[in-house]
Amino acid sequence: MFELRDSGLFYTPTADSEPRFLCGPIQVLGISRGGNSTRDYGLLVEWKNLDGICIRKLIPRRHIINDQGKMLKELLVDTGLALSSRKGIWDPITSYLIQARPEKRYKSSTQTGWLNNSFVTPSWCVSNGAEQVIYSGTKEADFLSSAGTLSSWQKEVGSLCINNPLLAFTVCTGLCAPLLHWLNWPSCGVHLFGKSKVSKTTILIMAASLYSGTDFYYAWRSTANGLEAIAVEHNNLLLCLDELHQVDPEVVDQSIYTIANGMSKSRSNKDGSQSQRKKWRLIFLSTGEMGLEEKLSSIHKGVKAGQEIRFLEVPAQRQYGAYDDLYGHNNMNDFSESIWKAVNENHGTVMPKWVEYLSTIDDLPTLLNRNIKAMLTHWEITKENNGNQVIEAAKRFALHGVSGELAASAGLMPWPKGLAEKSAKEAFDAWLEIRGSSSDSEDDKLIKQLPAALKLWRRKLLPEGKFLGDNYGYAIEKDGQLAWFITRDAFIEGLKVNYKNDISHTVKLMCKNHWLESREGRGTFKKVIAGGPPGGRYFKVLPQQIVADLALDETLSQVYFPT
Repeated sequence: MFELRDSGLFYTPTADSEPRFLCGPIQVLGISRGGNSTRDYGLLVEWKNLDGICIRKLIPRRHIINDQGKMLKELLVDTGLALSSRKGIWDPITSYLIQARPEKRYKSSTQTGWLNNSFVTPSWCVSNGAEQVIYSGTKEADFLSSAGTLSSWQKEVGSLCINNPLLAFTVCTGLCAPLLHWLNWPSCGVHLFGKSKVSKTTILIMAASLYSGTDFYYAWRSTANGLEAIAVEHNNLLLCLDELHQVDPEVVDQSIYTIANGMSKSRSNKDGSQSQRKKWRLIFLSTGEMGLEEKLSSIHKGVKAGQEIRFLEVPAQRQYGAYDDLYGHNNMNDFSESIWKAVNENHGTVMPKWVEYLSTIDDLPTLLNRNIKAMLTHWEITKENNGNQVIEAAKRFALHGVSGELAASAGLMPWPKGLAEKSAKEAFDAWLEIRGSSSDSEDDKLIKQLPAALKLWRRKLLPEGKFLGDNYGYAIEKDGQLAWFITRDAFIEGLKVNYKNDISHTVKLMCKNHWLESREGRGTFKKVIAGGPPGGRYFKVLPQQIVADLALDETLSQVYFPT
């Protein structure tokens, strides 16, 4: 029989024995279980330590029995629970906890983020349902610290974004993170790059202030061996990464895909079984002195099209470093110092209110998609004028604008209407400018390569009737129309395409622009040409059309047979 007194927990083994002191005051307040109520059960336990401080922890039930309760014992001893010096006290304490049947029930999650319409973090939770939600992972509660009030954050921090578009945009990045879940979008991020000492890290902590204090960011180089674990801890949250230039380029190359993939690698347990793979969905905000193209050039790699969308690069260069308005300070450094001070005193108060607001919106996905579409229409982003990659990037920039406008309309951002959209559009325009084109990357690559390809083919082609051998193909003029019949090997060499997907995309684009004529699904043209192989297949290129469309030197499309 157990008896909980103000002085502690007592145990009476038999009816005729005296109560025995086991430990200080401890009780089970509630029982938690995972989202499907079939696993991850835990106990919400509260106890007082040697200094009378009340401690409350969610303890997984498995920790009470695993390895003879080693983790439970270490936790209670380490946190200062008073314990009897008698032998054998742990078995009755364990029995007391396991047998507890409090009425209170909680839904729990081992990682941060949405749990149906509720939201879970180690530091705070937003419950929107019949049952309260609670965090059951291992991250400590100070993971998301807070200071000041929402009102003081708005006055001392958020208001500084007015007249500072880059600050407003990065704050919107932080607001976007919990919205990816409702849009079912993969993880992605923004990279702010520029020369040193332009206050890039200060911009980072502005966004971090929505969640926590000035320590809510990682150095890129510190994530090399633990990026998956960090990503899991930041599910549905913002992940801040500083100083890209200090990390190995191979790590950067892999990290972008690791984050965007949203799932940990498959690993085996000690018994040979497969461990449960961890998942995440987040937005990261990165800074560095160089962009991705420059970073990867040192290992002779280029930026892939998929990386462009996952890693949206925005130059961090405004009128005064990263700023446009110094708010009365003498220089950029003084303004940055004032921001650090303001964030130290005011942080972590926005996100609980933001998530609480989002959780009450009926059909949030429809609202977000409708607003994003309307913003893209306002920006005049259409399929007729932009490649698919640019449109996908524009959608992510528009999400920044939508989230900021939504937060402002909810009274969370101290901004006038239109400020968030304007900052997002400026960031998109800056991204597009450094990209250099509104076409897809593969299309740009082809257009840049075509002049060299035409020059190469022109020097190598033969007139009809000549033996082809190892040459590149034939140039045939009929009714004033010149056509080049290029062999497959010559087509690949001239346009520098090596893979099936690259060849297929190149053929489709050239056919779409009427630069290539085909009679077959594979993009080739079957034609018997005197001197060539019987039943030969070629790529029929129309050089005059290419030269006209791209405004190239006309000599590149003229018949020329070297002697």
